[in-house]
Amino acid sequence: MTNREIYPVLDISEICIPIDTEELFGNDKLCALEVGFGDGDFLIETADLRPDINFIGIEIKKKRFNKAVKKALRGKVPNVKFLHMDANIASAEVFKPDTFNEIYINFPDPWPKDKHEKNRILKVEFLSKLSKVLKPDGKLEIVSDHRSYIQETLDAFKQLSVFINNYAEPGYRNESEGRLETKFEKGFREEGRKIYYLMFTNSK
Repeated sequence: MTNREIYPVLDISEICIPIDTEELFGNDKLCALEVGFGDGDFLIETADLRPDINFIGIEIKKKRFNKAVKKALRGKVPNVKFLHMDANIASAEVFKPDTFNEIYINFPDPWPKDKHEKNRILKVEFLSKLSKVLKPDGKLEIVSDHRSYIQETLDAFKQLSVFINNYAEPGYRNESEGRLETKFEKGFREEGRKIYYLMFTNSK
């Protein structure tokens, strides 16, 4: 395997968009996306555990992006690519419809102050974009420790008939067996904080 094949940075200035994932990875494996991968631990570990899936991550914060790239290079994980970009733009312009089988959003910034509410990413418009790049019957998973943000997100999903909630009322769970824990998740559990899990199926 060449260094180019394992180089994890996805530079859209060097390829045609929307992205052909078969050409990008050199195979026709299923694809998953993580929005806001932070330091990359969850994405890299999950990709390493699931070599049958290709993973793409989007992160807007440059320091976190660079840290994740270094980790992926050290681990030589061939089935992961990182994109430094705004997720709203990427979901609308970079990916073809029906690209992903799974999408993960782990601990999105809750922007808890009212004056910052406009910065929250989990809004109807963004979720609608994700529906387009998610395959029919694909899964969208969201995890947060912020109860009010989870409720706001559930309200947004109710405006999108294309998504079916996998969980009964109240629409979320506080445990998710068999799921790889993120660094934030472990820390919050140690602090005794509740974790909220959402899972939706794309029904388009």
